[in-house]
Amino acid sequence: MKKRKLSGYFAVQSMIFTTLIVMFFVVGIIVYYSMLYAETREHITKIGELNAETSAEQIDKYLSSGVDVLRMTGYTLDNMIRNGNSQEEILAYLENQSIAVSNITSGNSPGFYGCINNGYLDGTGWVPETDYAPLERPWYVEAKANIGRVSVVGPYVDSRTHRNIITLSKTLCDVKSVIAMDFSMDQLQKIAEDLTAHGKSYAEIVLNREYKVLAHSDKSEIGKCYFTEPGSFGNALIDELRSTDENYFFLRYEGADYIVYTTTVANDWFCVSVIDATSSLRRLKRPLIFIFAAALTILAVQLVIIIRSNKNTQIAKQLSDDLSEAENAISEKDSRIGEISKLAFKDALTGVGSKSAFNRLTAELAEKHKTSHTPTAVVMLDVNVLKNVNDTFGHDAGDKYLCGCCGLICEIFRYSPVFRIGGDEFVAVLRNADFSDREKLLQKLRDACDESYSHTDRMPWERYSIAAGMSDWLPDEPDIEQALLRADKAMYDSKRSFKERHKELKSISR
Repeated sequence: MKKRKLSGYFAVQSMIFTTLIVMFFVVGIIVYYSMLYAETREHITKIGELNAETSAEQIDKYLSSGVDVLRMTGYTLDNMIRNGNSQEEILAYLENQSIAVSNITSGNSPGFYGCINNGYLDGTGWVPETDYAPLERPWYVEAKANIGRVSVVGPYVDSRTHRNIITLSKTLCDVKSVIAMDFSMDQLQKIAEDLTAHGKSYAEIVLNREYKVLAHSDKSEIGKCYFTEPGSFGNALIDELRSTDENYFFLRYEGADYIVYTTTVANDWFCVSVIDATSSLRRLKRPLIFIFAAALTILAVQLVIIIRSNKNTQIAKQLSDDLSEAENAISEKDSRIGEISKLAFKDALTGVGSKSAFNRLTAELAEKHKTSHTPTAVVMLDVNVLKNVNDTFGHDAGDKYLCGCCGLICEIFRYSPVFRIGGDEFVAVLRNADFSDREKLLQKLRDACDESYSHTDRMPWERYSIAAGMSDWLPDEPDIEQALLRADKAMYDSKRSFKERHKELKSISR
């Protein structure tokens, strides 16, 4: 049972050790892939940041050119207003500047116009309708609302050229005059589309301060105000943009992962570069998920094995306990059988061997007698006057008398086995030293009986008398039966002699 317990203990220890080894390698792989994931993410971040800076630089350069030209023109007009130049002179200047800026911007801006000294002047050559009210136009209203700063109106589609444009406007020194210029978004749109087409980004976006889309690599997004479109990708982007001070952040939208970079460009606009990192990061996430799932599976399997092992150990322990109980029961049964066997071969009253024990001994001696002869003698003994004691004083007194006679027999033949083979009959088997002194021992028994029986002052059950007859087991006799018959006859002669000497006894049974 102890071995089974140790076996179960070592089995559990082995499984725990195996689990620790597996988990060690799994953790190592997870750490490796985590580092690789972080490194890849950082690499994507740096590439995206570089692309964003490049696109922002191009967009900022393009937008700044229009803003710078507008400011330079406004500076000259401020001087002309202060110097009191006429409207004709101012218009001529606007016409010349319009030609120049159209050439510089490759036609992306037709030129300048504005409301100066309470009069509308247009250097592009456009003649407005008679009901045209410049003071109500968005470019004028926005400029008046942001005195001293360049205001942006749009983007919108020009009704004459059908181009997507924005209008840049700025108040002049007298505050009531405003200079403006239309600026095509085509080049800006081309920059955004080229960056996306070359795979450098997922989306390129230019937003104004109100988060309105001025340019987008997806033309359908132009003109939308992301701030007022809840639930959209643009709105999610704006929420993150407004909540962080960093120039880049990670955005997760509808299960996809994006890295977003923001850079402030001319006139406090935002250049937003969006990189889709889903495929790159997911390629690294999949092994991590697989390894994590494998680790959980291994742990689950090991746990099941340990649970089953513990269960099997418990079952084995229960079986071991049951087996131990059965073994104890069998041992107890064997012990009881042994005790019963001992009782079967032992006389309950006197404590000497029983008739069964005598038969077993004679059978063993007969088997040995076939190959070698050991000198052996048998003494048949019969307790005298037992019946008279029983009838006169009761069986308790008779039992005492019988035990006393047996004790005397055992004392005389102390080195030989003594058996009770009947109610008042005993037999002693003499070998070795007792065989050599057999005649002396028999006479010693007779003398002891005569001496004991002569004490008339004792109680009858204390006056011992035993008839005895002895015979040798001859070498040519196959068994001990003939010797027993001869000893029995001699014992009977001894009993008859006792009766003749004590005729006062009415009946002495054999």
